[in-house]
Parts: sequence; structure tokens; C-alpha cells
Amino acid sequence: MVSHMPQVNGTRTPTTPSNTPSDSYRVASGDSMSRIAQRHGVTVQQLVDANAARYPSLTTNASNIQVGWTLSIPSGRAPQTPQTPTPQAPAGWAPRSNNNVVLVGMNESSAHEADHLRSRGANVTHVKDAKVNDTITTRDAYGNSQTHDLSSKEGSTAFALTLGLPAEQTQKIADVIHRSGADSRDELAQLAQVWAQAERGGQMPSRMVLSGHNVGSGVWGDHNGKLSFDTLGQLAEAMPRAARSVEDLHLSACYSGGEPLMDKYRAMFPNVNTIWAYTGSAPGSYSGATAHLGRWESATRGTKESLSRELAAGTRKGENVSVWSKAHGYMDGSPQAPLSEVRDVVARGQATFERFNSGAEKVSDPQTGALRSFYNDVQRLLQHPELPASERRGLEVQRDATIRLLYYSKTVAGNFQNAHGAQLRAGFESLGLEVPDFKSLSRADALAAIATFEQKLAGTSPAPDAASRLAPLLTDGLRDLRASAIPEAWI
Repeated sequence: MVSHMPQVNGTRTPTTPSNTPSDSYRVASGDSMSRIAQRHGVTVQQLVDANAARYPSLTTNASNIQVGWTLSIPSGRAPQTPQTPTPQAPAGWAPRSNNNVVLVGMNESSAHEADHLRSRGANVTHVKDAKVNDTITTRDAYGNSQTHDLSSKEGSTAFALTLGLPAEQTQKIADVIHRSGADSRDELAQLAQVWAQAERGGQMPSRMVLSGHNVGSGVWGDHNGKLSFDTLGQLAEAMPRAARSVEDLHLSACYSGGEPLMDKYRAMFPNVNTIWAYTGSAPGSYSGATAHLGRWESATRGTKESLSRELAAGTRKGENVSVWSKAHGYMDGSPQAPLSEVRDVVARGQATFERFNSGAEKVSDPQTGALRSFYNDVQRLLQHPELPASERRGLEVQRDATIRLLYYSKTVAGNFQNAHGAQLRAGFESLGLEVPDFKSLSRADALAAIATFEQKLAGTSPAPDAASRLAPLLTDGLRDLRASAIPEAWI
């Protein structure tokens, strides 16, 4: 880090990058060699080599820089440009099978799953939620640490530079991480660190576990973000050697099975041999998941190309296990019903949804009952291999609204009130209406309060800004239960 001397603002002498003159940078308070190197897209060693003649002490202690020093930046590079590649995979590189596991856990309870796999002798890398949302701390070769704010484009780029990959690939990885959903960037960056081993020509764990809640679009955790399958696929596309290194995939997550999703996983990981997932609900970390993980771990050691769902026989939620293997294809234990038949079941269930959605009938247990059965039928239709793509989006909206309705009284209404209390008060009071406490209202009473708000807003001219801003939050959120307004973490 910088020695204590009078502070001078960090400045950069503007020059046109070329092969002869170098750019320069004046050291500011708080700078370190690693930060300066990352900022300018070079390595620390390149920076040392360019400045050793002027500042000989750098060759023995690269961390001892002083405010006011003017460092030469190796020519031909501009700030924030990803660094020159470190050693790349040798010609003929191919992934090598191993029994190591990387477990991406979006819930704190995933530590129990990781510990169980370790107790069986597996070497497990546990990717988990960071203490500070969307941050990751890295260390350079000299032991200097830096914490990167992954919610900013600059922070994502600075982190990606530490992976030591080619410039174009580095930027792709940074873009994927930055665009990922809030509070999932830290897990995605940790996974990128693991995968970078393969991208640099080494080997990485060939077995992978994704653990968390899921409705079919990605895994999330309680009070944590969501790692979507689309985002995971984008990272796999940016890191193709890593994607080809995954041989066995286990999804410890509800509704992660079905042929369409299995096809999605296979597209992400083209060399995958086996996949374990669930057509219905999956057991929790402390209610059966470790039993399933243990049997999967034994069955996937080595280079197996087959996997039987019978491994889960007699276990909790074992009937919901679905598997795909290179040797035997997709199996979920049930003959495939005709698409028209599953469509008819969902169509008949719409009346059930409307009863609960209107508040005429209440959910007593989110895990059982008529509305849960309807939700399972929607999931079964989404998992049908013959479902046309044109029908999928509408069904996903139905799926998302139904799962939020199942948990409306238990978690959704309360989280909505806690998150938007001030805005609710401002919007209702601006219309002269009593402010409702949605966490204590029934579904029917909440819909009535929203309808009263809409009527009063429509009859008020000019409409108060606070009410106008609140209206879409009420209608898209509590009334229509859209995923855009009700995060998965509230379910």
C-alpha cells in the first residue's frame, strides 16, 4: 500500500497509446500496485518491470509505493482494458474427470449439504452467499487484498481481471456478472473463480450441485438473490472449457426436472454424463436432501454414463426424482401423458386458481391442498416435451402468480408491507384514504383496498404524484402477483 506522504490527487497524463511512449499515472493516497495494475489492464509484474529502473525498491517490495510517484504504464494499454492473457490451455487440452464437487448454495443450509459430502470423502468447493451482498475479495501475488463491488460495471471488470484470462473473455465474464440479479453476483463470481482453473488450462471439479429454492427458472435463497439458469448459461458460454468440464449435475431444488429443463442443462454443459433433478418438490437440507446427495455422490464417482432414479427409492421425496443420463436418456418414473390431456387438467384448474386469487378460499398450507395441486399441474405442463414455445411464456406467468398466491398470507403480503411501507403511506394519504396494513388483511380485503385506491385515483385530477407512483406497485405486485414486483426471495 502507499506510504504516508502528503496526498496528491491521482492523475493520468493523457497520451495516445502506442508502441513507444508509455502512459503514466501519479500515485494517490489509498493506491496499491494491484489496484493500479487492474485499473490499467496490466499485471503487477509488468508494472514492476516498467518502473524498476526509476524505483529500484519495487523489485524487492512491490507493495511499497509512495504518494506522488509517477509510474509508467506499459504502452499500448488504456485504463480498464482487460489484461494480457496469462498462460493459456495447451494445444490438445481436454477436461479430465475427477471426483471433486463444486456446490453452489443459495441458502445458508447448503453448508449442511457440503459438510455431508465432505464426510463421505468428497473434495467440495462450497460457493455461498458473501457477508456483504454482491462483493468479492481477492488477493494478488503479494498478499494485497481488494474488495470488488460487483454491482458496478467497474467493480465487475476489476474482479474479472483477476482471473487471468484473455481480454475479450474477461470482458464477457464481467458483463455476465454485472448483469446478474441483485445479490447473486457474489455467488456467480465465486463460481467464475472455480471455472477459471479450466479456462487457464488446468482442471476443475467435474461434479456440480446447485442448491436452493426453484420454480423452474433458477435457484435462490432465503434473504438472498436468484441465480437464473439463463445467467448460468451465459457464464458457461463465456467460459466454454469450464462448461465442457462438468460431467455430473445435481439440482437440489424443487421443480428442476422435466425434459425441457434437462435439455437446457445439457446445452449449457455439452459433456455432461448424468443429471439428477426433481419433477416436484425436493427435500430440504435437513429433511432428506443429504440422503439423496449421498446416493448421487456414490453413483457418479469416476466416469459413469448412467444414473438410475431408483437410487432414491424409499427416501423422502424420492418419487419426485427425475434423471437424465447419456446411457439411458430421460426418466421420471411415469409414462408421458398426452399434451392435450395435461392442457385440459390445467384449464379445469383455472377455477380453483380464481377462487383462491379472489380470496373466496384461503390457503391453509402452502404445501398441500387444491391450489398446490393446480400449481403442480402447471409445472407438469411446463415440463411436457411437446409444449409449443408460444405457450410457454403465458404458463410461466401463471406459475409465478400461483406460487406467490400459495405464500401470499404466509410471507408475500408481510414482505410487501415491510418493503414499501413509506410509499404505501404516501400514496394512500395523498388521496385522503386510510392506509391499510396489508400484512394483516385477508386476500379479499387487500383486493378491496386496492380497488378503492384505483377508483379514487381515477376520480382525482390532477392525480397526486405519490398515488400515481404507487398504483403500478399495487396492481402488478399485490393484485396480479407478478414476478417483476414480488421477488422470489419473498416466497
